Amino acid sequence: MTFGEKLQKLRKESGLSQEELADQLNVSRQAVSKWERDNGYPETEKIVRMSKMFQVTIDYLLGEEDTPKPENNLHEKGLYVSREMAEGFLSYQKRKMLKTSTAIGFMIASLSLSFWAVEINMILFMIFVIIGIILLFSVKLADNPYHKLWKEPLFFDKTVKSELVSAYADKKKFIHISNLIGIALIAVGFLLCPLIVPAEFDILDNIILACGFILAGVGAFLCVYMSGITRAYRLLIMNKMEG
Repeated sequence: MTFGEKLQKLRKESGLSQEELADQLNVSRQAVSKWERDNGYPETEKIVRMSKMFQVTIDYLLGEEDTPKPENNLHEKGLYVSREMAEGFLSYQKRKMLKTSTAIGFMIASLSLSFWAVEINMILFMIFVIIGIILLFSVKLADNPYHKLWKEPLFFDKTVKSELVSAYADKKKFIHISNLIGIALIAVGFLLCPLIVPAEFDILDNIILACGFILAGVGAFLCVYMSGITRAYRLLIMNKMEG
């Protein structure tokens, strides 16, 4: 078997499309297609990464033998995560959680419009809710090139793992503070604001309740976004397999 035939066979056995493999190697889909057609060879660094990703030896990839041999018995089954793949996954999760948290915060904050006795406010409220639903569906329906990371054991180079741990440690305090602020804003918006409003409503009371929902919306945005980022980092750094 040629290098291209082996690459195609390993890719299909791993359940990866050419585009997904290209994302993991930080190259274009056209480059992967070219390699599989034996119209060129990847750089040495890419070949090393492929051997770890598919858990075969470099000799198998470049040699004539047809039976792949595991490179390391410690990695019986798992997905190799390179630095580029980890960074791409975190960037994807940030974009995904930004849309999700914006949609949730937006819909909660839009409830503030219900405290104004103006016809157009109901129309605006429905528009904001529709925008929020569209954002949520766009996240749900979007193609996720990193879905395998949630389903398979992962393994990393030690340097990549230590970099991820260090990056999370640097962000942990900010994430914790942001979560606390979010919880506080939700509590103020949903609990405190209604308590300080008397039974007889007036214009000022409506303003207070409306502001409460806006604060709760901002708080929900912070909590949802930060919890998503935390979950993404923990998926990577809590994994015990290292190369």
